[in-house]
Formats: sequence, structure tokens, C-alpha cells
Amino acid sequence: MEENINKSLIVSMAEWITQRGSTWPPKVVQRVEHALGDTIACMIAGSVDAVAIKARTAAEAWGVGDAKVVGSSIYLSAPGAALVNGTAAHVLEIDDNYYPALTHASAVIVPALLALADEIEASGEKIIDAYIVGLELHALLGRGVNRSHYFTGWHPTATIGCIGTAGACARLLGLNLSQTIAAMSIATSMAAGNKAQFGTEVKSLQCGFGASNAVKAARLAEAGIEGNPNVLEDPQGFLHLYGGPDPRGWSEPLKKLDNPLAMQEFGLAPKRHACCGSAHNTLDSILEIKSQHEFDSEDIQSIDILVGASNKKNLRYDDPKDEFKARFSMNYNVALILLQGKVCLADFTSEAITRPKVKELMKLVHMESRSFQDEPNDPDERPPHLVKITLKNGVIYERSRVYAKGLIQEPFNDVERRQKIEGCCQGIMSEADISSLIELLRGVSWIGNIRTLTDMLSFGSK
Repeated sequence: MEENINKSLIVSMAEWITQRGSTWPPKVVQRVEHALGDTIACMIAGSVDAVAIKARTAAEAWGVGDAKVVGSSIYLSAPGAALVNGTAAHVLEIDDNYYPALTHASAVIVPALLALADEIEASGEKIIDAYIVGLELHALLGRGVNRSHYFTGWHPTATIGCIGTAGACARLLGLNLSQTIAAMSIATSMAAGNKAQFGTEVKSLQCGFGASNAVKAARLAEAGIEGNPNVLEDPQGFLHLYGGPDPRGWSEPLKKLDNPLAMQEFGLAPKRHACCGSAHNTLDSILEIKSQHEFDSEDIQSIDILVGASNKKNLRYDDPKDEFKARFSMNYNVALILLQGKVCLADFTSEAITRPKVKELMKLVHMESRSFQDEPNDPDERPPHLVKITLKNGVIYERSRVYAKGLIQEPFNDVERRQKIEGCCQGIMSEADISSLIELLRGVSWIGNIRTLTDMLSFGSK
């Protein structure tokens, strides 16, 4: 399954973390600053969701600390704040994807780093530096086990995300080599989460677990706890237990570490639509068809869609019964995009999912998938998703798409980024506070103490 290598992967990663300088390509820094703003907006929107509030209620019982819980005046320990804010970042399914790792990388990395940064009063520049490190570690780990790991049913955001984010936390704390090795080894024992929870409250909580456990792992390592540095490739370790039927192993992905940075080659994938990213290529294709051809939903005979095997597993609810499952329904989201040209946060309520016109149109959607064997092992390679709309008069419109809107192939512009932040914050923060937040997010690298930013995120009732 894995070639013999002279040095364990964790040791190789830890050497890179502790020895790599902090000068990064300006384009990478810019992309990460944009992603930080996007993720903070997602945390703000999610902070008023019932799931995040329940997580906050539980975490409050575990004690106070120095890390801000977004949407409240509460400060918890860093692991507690990371749990709550990680849940909030992910609960509405509007946070970014990171395709080299097949993780929602930012929703794990940002809550973890912000929580630690609050404790140690780190600068924005230090957070951006650790964020970039974490993204590169996510990519390396994801390339080693995906798509096999993902297709088997693991939730990489919570597994790969925990380990890679622990390395980012070690970078922010300035841990030495042996401590950094220990942090990622400890995190491997905490890495857990499965796709059976997609469409439930626990799915977003798994993101919070990843962020919280990454913080814990780094702090435990800092205190002197040590683990097996070979835990990723050990016969009873991560690759063999979690890898699935056909993992790639670490040798080839390791050659791509910082060569170039995954953020240079691929960037992140901020979301245009408030639903599972597996549907986004299809939704964007439909929007493109609608922009070029005039037809009404009543004119449609059928909508046929081809996606990847893992995408179909994610979009597992053809007839969703609640708003959580609706976020993982191709049928529901295609109906929305055809009827109103967008998928927004307001579409995910118990009332919204029962609208008669939406329910009728959902019946016309037919989704098929490629087999797992027909997909490339390398998550960097992305086959297109196909959509065919057949009208009742026999006219057929077809489109295919490899990259959704928001990726570096078709990035958001400044106006679109601002609109997303405003859309997430409206009704939660005042217009003046939203404008002040957006202005501060333009220059995170220049913030001397991150509390300048996190202090702006108190706007709830407690």
C-alpha cells in the first residue's frame, strides 16, 4: 500500500513547518486574506443558527478563557471557542472547499487559529502565515489518501483537517521540531468524522471537533506529550486504517510539498450557493444555460445530471424532509436555481422546502454518477460534471463544468466578495459595523493584535 521511505511523513512535515521561512507569494497572501474574510462571514451567519447555539451552550459549561466566541460576549478556552466557531463556520454550508485535500479547510483552520491567536494575542501576519502552512498540510495529507479515503465514507474535513490544522497551530505557537511532530501525532489519534452524518446537525459539529482537537493537540505537545512519529504509515496507523481500498500513499504527494504551494496552483473554492459544493458545477451550468436561452420551468421535460461517484454519495437526499437534508439534495437545489436563479440562506427553512412549485420541479431531476473506478485517484484531477435540460418541445441544452464559480479559474471580484460578506452579516450586525468589519478585513496582515478583529465579533445577546 505504501512504499518504504526513510523518514516518516510527520517528521518531514514538521521539518518543513519549523524550517520554512514566512515569506510567501503575494498572490497566495491575497487569496488567504480573502478566504479569511469569507470564513469570518460564514461564522457570523452561522453563529445565530440553532446548532451553533447548542454547541455554545455545551461549551460554556466547560469553563471560560481568553478566546472569543463569535456572535457573543463570551470568551472560552481556545478548544471550546474553536469547537463553537468551527461549527458556526460550517453549519450553513456556505464555507469554502479546498479541492487538493477534499476538505472544508478554512472552516477548521480559521476557528482554530483565531482561538489560539486570541489567547496569545498574535498578529494578523502570524495568522496568515500559519493559515498558509495549514492549507499546504491539508493538501499533502489529502493527496495521500483521497479519493479513496473520501469515497469510503470518512469526512476529510474532520480527519485530514484535524491533523493538518494541528500543524498550523504548532506553527502559530512557534513549537520546536519535536513538539510539532508530537502535535500532529496526537492529532492523528483525535482525527474522526464520517459522511453518515451529512444532512444532520453533527456534520457541522465534526468541523468544530477538527478545529478544537487541533488546538488541543498543539497545546498537549507544547506541554511535553509525545506520540508515534510514524503513526501515519504504521501498519496499524492512519493510512492503513483510514485509507480505503486504494489510497495513493505519501511518496508522490510529498514531492509536491511547497512545489508549488497548492494555493498557487489551485486556490480555495468560496461558495456562491448556500448548499453542498458537490452541486455547484451543475448549478453554475444551469445558470449559464438560463443566461443564453429563454425558457420557463413549465417548459422543462427533464433535467439529467452526471456527477462523480463521491458527489452523488454526498447529494443523498432526492426528497429532503428538513433543511439539513435539503443542503445535500441535488433535486432541491436544481429546482431553486431554475425557479429563482439563486440558492440562498433563506431557502433552508422547514417552510421553504415544502413549497409546491419546488416540489414539482424536483421530480424532473435525474442524477447519475461515474463509478469510483472511473475517477482519478489524484484529487487534483477533476472530471467535468454534465447537465442536460430537455424541454417539452424537444429542444435540448447541455453544458459541462469542471470548476465552479469562485475558483481561481473564475474568481469572485471585489464586489462579489463584499456582497457575500454583507449577505452573511445583514440582520445580525448593524450596517455601520459591517462596513467597519469589511474595511478591517482588507488588511488583516497589518493587524498588530488579532483582538482588534475578534473584538468586533461581539454582537449577540450574551
